Amino acid sequence: NRTEYNYTVQDLLDLDLSPADGFPDDNLSWGFDTNGDALSIPALLMERYLAAAETLAEAAIVDFQPLAQRVEAEDAERLGSRGGGARRGLAWLSSNGSFAFKVKVPWAGEYVLSARACGQQAGPEPVKMGFGLNGRLLGEVEVPQTPDKPAIHQVRVQLEPGLHQVSVSFLNDYYRPKAANPRQRDRNMAVDWIEISGPSQPPPMPQSHRRLVPEEPRDDSQAELRRCALAALSPLATRAFRRPARAAELQRLVDLVEKTVADGESFERGLQLAVTAVLVSPSFLFRLEIDADPHDPSAIHPLSEHELATRLSYFLWCSLPDDELVAHATAGTLRANLESQVRRMIDDPRSTRLVESFGGQWLQLRRLDSASPDVDRFMSFDEDLRAAMRNETEMLLEAVLRENRSILDLLDARFTFVNQRLARHYGMRWPWRGDNSDRYRRVQVPAQRGGILGHASILTITSNPTRTSPVKRGKWVLEVLLDDPPPPPPPGMDSLTETEAVTGKSLRERMESHRELAACATCHAKLDPLGFGLDHFDAVGAWRDLDGTHPIDASGVLPGGKRFVGLSGLRDQLRQRDRDLAQGLARQLLIYALGRGPVADDAADIEALVERLAPQWRLADIIVEIVKLDTFQSRRGEELDK
Repeated sequence: NRTEYNYTVQDLLDLDLSPADGFPDDNLSWGFDTNGDALSIPALLMERYLAAAETLAEAAIVDFQPLAQRVEAEDAERLGSRGGGARRGLAWLSSNGSFAFKVKVPWAGEYVLSARACGQQAGPEPVKMGFGLNGRLLGEVEVPQTPDKPAIHQVRVQLEPGLHQVSVSFLNDYYRPKAANPRQRDRNMAVDWIEISGPSQPPPMPQSHRRLVPEEPRDDSQAELRRCALAALSPLATRAFRRPARAAELQRLVDLVEKTVADGESFERGLQLAVTAVLVSPSFLFRLEIDADPHDPSAIHPLSEHELATRLSYFLWCSLPDDELVAHATAGTLRANLESQVRRMIDDPRSTRLVESFGGQWLQLRRLDSASPDVDRFMSFDEDLRAAMRNETEMLLEAVLRENRSILDLLDARFTFVNQRLARHYGMRWPWRGDNSDRYRRVQVPAQRGGILGHASILTITSNPTRTSPVKRGKWVLEVLLDDPPPPPPPGMDSLTETEAVTGKSLRERMESHRELAACATCHAKLDPLGFGLDHFDAVGAWRDLDGTHPIDASGVLPGGKRFVGLSGLRDQLRQRDRDLAQGLARQLLIYALGRGPVADDAADIEALVERLAPQWRLADIIVEIVKLDTFQSRRGEELDK
């Protein structure tokens, strides 16, 4: 998917680029974009793959070709002259004017601006010419030469990559039409050509180039060219394909480099084309797992060690295996060291990607990107607050993962992570005087704010633009935390209209009237009380005591008569269903990790896993146990029609 593509090319090529941001959106299945059945490659995506591969290859490997761009006098019109024209093979300036042209500079470094110039001399001094860059005078030179003997004049300048305007100008016009000597009546300047060249030394090569091009050919022999090409492409293709590259695959890539050089281009350009080929190979674009009996659902076999390493790395890092995983896979020791590798990977900073990708989809945090609270009613909401909301929830989930805390801490952790902007939104005191940065602090929170149900991110995505939504909040609790989604509403009964607000009733009173409809009562009896428990929070998660002019009533009665008040009471009720929470989270992790929907055998695996880890259900331990499952480490064939 798009997330995995970006991280994979970043890790493979040592680049900080995200080309997949411009790809078509990924489809979801079972709530995740990791599901292979939902992912496809339409023609548009294939075009984007090719364009991205070309861009990535040229960014990763530098094909240094010094710039040498010259504009001749015959191209006087192209010079965009002011105060001049072409005659006798030269471009003339008959008054204080200039010639200029634009050039795209590819590399940072020292460049030479040159002009072959001369003049029609007159007056007490020779012609003076100025070199300019982007409208700024760099320096001036004297041009005493006459049209029969023009000479080259130069200045040096440091340039950054980008579009620049190079110019030469006539600085000292002289015109005395009544002078006694006809040769002393008019001073003009002429240019034969203008040139920019450089840089004189290759720019420093980026880390990507230094790693992907370990050595340059020492001579022009075919054997040396092939040796250096193989040295560059063998480790790259092996990493990109997540398995040892085959001899025939490497041969085709080396042949491509050889042909490019034979056509007169550079060794680096050949490598760029080979890298492009790697990045559009099916072995790169697809996470291939080979079935001996692909159409026999009863034919179960263990993944190869390289396939297992790939499945593990995309589960925890959204990317390809690192060198240590590859070394274990190559040696055939990954299964024997599986738990230690999983815990190493969780401790690695790259596990933040699991938090962002899995957490963003399981907790539905991605919906925060499109949330649009009414700006007139919620003037405190802005883009900085939106980002802080998401960061808070991701940082709590990351702490639970990295510290191997109980998943129940997601319900009632008495700490969270805030920056000054979010603290102000929550009405917290920011005690760090002088710290006005966006730095996040781990802080203690009161019971009325603890856990993700008190996070503004969750409260915002479960609200309408103009008001809270007890139904959406209740649905989120059932669907996300308890893995018990309610059925869809009957047709035409899926919303409470805003026009009902004119009755003067509170939202709770209007909701209770809505529940009197027989078609709505059953589901709303489960949904509404859960949402009412969060009613002290407005549509952007700020605390409130009134709904308009009506005091907040945050009490609820669950099916079976269980009563509670507010977030603390709601958490107590959810803790009584802690096993449902553990099973739901484990099931969602398994769906995400396997890239497929649940099957009948998964239920028994999840139930046994939850039983083994009770009653704490620590998050890192759950992940370790998922990876140990046969279903994670094995494949089976599929029905032919699938």
